[in-house]
Amino acid sequence: MTSLPRSAAITGRGVLSPLGCDWPSFVAGVRNARTPDAVAYEGSEDVGGLPHHALSDPDAVYADDAKRRVDPISALSIAAARAALEDAGISAAGAGDSARPPLDDVALVMNSDCGPVIAVERYLERLAERGPRASRPAMFIDSLLSMPASRVGIALQLRGSTAVLCGSNPFELALDWLRADREHTVVAGGAEYLSPKSARYLQELSTRAGGELALFGQAGAFLVLEETEHAAARGATAYGWLLGSGSASRPQPPARPWPDGEAAGAWSRAIGEALADADVAGENIDAVVLTAGDDEAEAVEVEAVRAALGHDVAVALRPKRLLGDSLGAALAVSLLALFATDAGERTVLVNSFTWGGGVSSLIVRTAAS
Repeated sequence: MTSLPRSAAITGRGVLSPLGCDWPSFVAGVRNARTPDAVAYEGSEDVGGLPHHALSDPDAVYADDAKRRVDPISALSIAAARAALEDAGISAAGAGDSARPPLDDVALVMNSDCGPVIAVERYLERLAERGPRASRPAMFIDSLLSMPASRVGIALQLRGSTAVLCGSNPFELALDWLRADREHTVVAGGAEYLSPKSARYLQELSTRAGGELALFGQAGAFLVLEETEHAAARGATAYGWLLGSGSASRPQPPARPWPDGEAAGAWSRAIGEALADADVAGENIDAVVLTAGDDEAEAVEVEAVRAALGHDVAVALRPKRLLGDSLGAALAVSLLALFATDAGERTVLVNSFTWGGGVSSLIVRTAAS
């Protein structure tokens, strides 16, 4: 692979998901197209035993006992981000590990659609039961949307820039930082860990909007992106390259699953922007990773892809049909699932959908096996 000056090398992978909470088990789940069993949320009896796709190994979130003081989404994010850094050959600090120096040149971009909902519920329940005098500042801080990313930065001693996103594309921002020479290394991805109450609420919103949501899937997924030259200089293995990104939107009611026929225009704009950003012609796209989770949505997405590229293209993966909708982690999970297929060097379009009508498209080139 020759130098790709506008690309970012992908050098690290970290994932905790219903298909596996380490890279080998996740790879096996993707390659075998294994769909995990749906189970009820723990403690969801009061909301009808709401089903979802849970982490394959819940204890993996709390591999370090010190993390048990942290809300679940923060612990999940710390574990996935640490795994990505270690896979990239970057030594991240462990809990209470003062021997390792801070990572001054490693930035973080984290996305979550719903954030630390369990911490929010705990804070509000305490407030409702015991009144304002029982309010604890530490519990309130844990309820902030930015807190999981802050916990990651503190736990792993990341000293670069930090960005917290809600329903946006973390890889687009990471790519911008690298191209602008603002950062040389960025850990980018997302996490989602819903409570039974929040999941039920989102499903009711969807029903009112005239739709039906796919099962949710817990997940934390991060990748390490580096300037191509920076990765080569330190001898890092590149699993692939992020070449370009595009985004568009067509406003719609929150929590309404896409799409209907009007969605095609937004998809065409996002894909067109991604192709232009990557300087790749549509005819050179070999495959697509779909974001659709059902037949109706897939039909619209596939038609939009065909129109934007000018030809039919093979479907590489349908991640949401494997492990559910992991919301803020979905795009990172899709990227990791692509690298788990081991299909050799190819240029792939990776799509993503966000509630409210936002779509994102990435152009990715995978490395030769």
